Amino acid sequence: MSPTHFKVKSLSGKIFTSVLAFTLGVIVVLAVAMTSIYYFSYERDAEAELVGSAQDAARYLNATPSSDNESALAEQFSGLTRYTLIAEDGTVLFDSAADSSSMDNHADRPEVQEAARTGEAVIMRYSETLGTDTVYAAVRLIDGSIVRLSETRHSLLSFLGDMLVPVLVALAVAALLVFVLSKELTKRIMKPIDALDFANPLENEIYEEMDPLLIRIDEQQRQLKAQNRELAEAESMRRDFSSNVSHEMKTPLQVISGYAELMKNDMVQPGDRQKFAALIYDEAQAMRSLINDVLTLSKLDESAFGNDASAVIDLRSVAQRVAERLASFAADQGIDVRVEGDRACIAGSQTLAEEMLYNLIENGVRYNHEGGSVTMTVGLELTRTAYAQVDRGMTPQQANILRHGTGEEPFTVQKQVVVRVTDTGPGIPEDMHDKIFERFFRVDKSRSKETGGTGLGLAIVKHAVIYHNGTIDVESAEGAGTTFVLRFPAAEDGGA
Repeated sequence: MSPTHFKVKSLSGKIFTSVLAFTLGVIVVLAVAMTSIYYFSYERDAEAELVGSAQDAARYLNATPSSDNESALAEQFSGLTRYTLIAEDGTVLFDSAADSSSMDNHADRPEVQEAARTGEAVIMRYSETLGTDTVYAAVRLIDGSIVRLSETRHSLLSFLGDMLVPVLVALAVAALLVFVLSKELTKRIMKPIDALDFANPLENEIYEEMDPLLIRIDEQQRQLKAQNRELAEAESMRRDFSSNVSHEMKTPLQVISGYAELMKNDMVQPGDRQKFAALIYDEAQAMRSLINDVLTLSKLDESAFGNDASAVIDLRSVAQRVAERLASFAADQGIDVRVEGDRACIAGSQTLAEEMLYNLIENGVRYNHEGGSVTMTVGLELTRTAYAQVDRGMTPQQANILRHGTGEEPFTVQKQVVVRVTDTGPGIPEDMHDKIFERFFRVDKSRSKETGGTGLGLAIVKHAVIYHNGTIDVESAEGAGTTFVLRFPAAEDGGA
């Protein structure tokens, strides 16, 4: 996706525009509402005043002879208010805004009808004579005639239109003030955000709404630091491994090169040629073993054992084949190799399983004393695991196979394939139990060189065990032999 597809969003700009728009909207709504309230309040007061004027006019006319009512209206009442005198039959006798002789009969006017019936009426309606909305206040006189006062009124829209200019001026002033205040408010809101220290996310004093984000950033930073440490350790291990491989290969190469040079220059007695050739052969075999182990570790590091990774493997059969392959080597060393146990299957790589057991037996033979023994026992064992620690997808029957009498957490039985490789060698000091699985680590370096070990066998075993989701433990003490205990999840047909 090209950069033009991304919209750059400014938080400060978003806050500013939102505050400004919201505030201006509130001001406009309040302006319209207050103007409307003022309009209706004014209309109500004006209407009450008009009714009072109509009552005053009625009292005055009631005190005046009926024949003088028209002249009295013309003389006493004038101005913006329109006065109309209507006879009992609806005839217009006098009107201060129009010629009464040309006016229609007003008997059908609502305010006239209501005043004739109740004595007083206030109505707003459209005046056909004047063409405007008009408020009418009518009062019935003693003689039955009706005096009516009327005033034109602005409609609400018209009133708002008249108020438009002052309202706009007020809005402009308010907008300017809101603009300034919004910018200041935005700066205050953004100040703690701009001051965030992302190197230490959880040490910031910030709005609580930001806590989930800062916690996530802190978690990601911890993960990145851990990954960087792992990468650094891996790089260090790679350099050490390369250095160790180079160092381990240098000695056999020097031996091969030196003896080959002597033979090339015809500096070897005919009787020693076979001896030198045997030495060259042994060193070449040592190099081949080292290269094979290095390649195996490389494949394990890259998880390259994928072709038969789901095969079902009978470790008892594998152990028997490995023992047969090592029979000649064990006989030369004077070591008795035995394989015991029953069929026990795991799922994994056949090639890797053979390499794993081969290295364990070979180590037991190589680092032993004449007349000693190596025994590999393979079998199935049942382990009890608390229900809370196993997959919740098990059936209730499986979860309740075993229970404590006290009603505590139920247990389930799980099958494990257990391999024990026991030798009668010199044993391993307790403080070296973890180190023996490191690459090129040797308990006795001088003796390891003599026996021809590469120093990679147990590293391959550990990686192979992990590859098969297993565990490996060491039971050993100096001078008391060594037992390696391997445990793996049993395959479904492990007992078949």
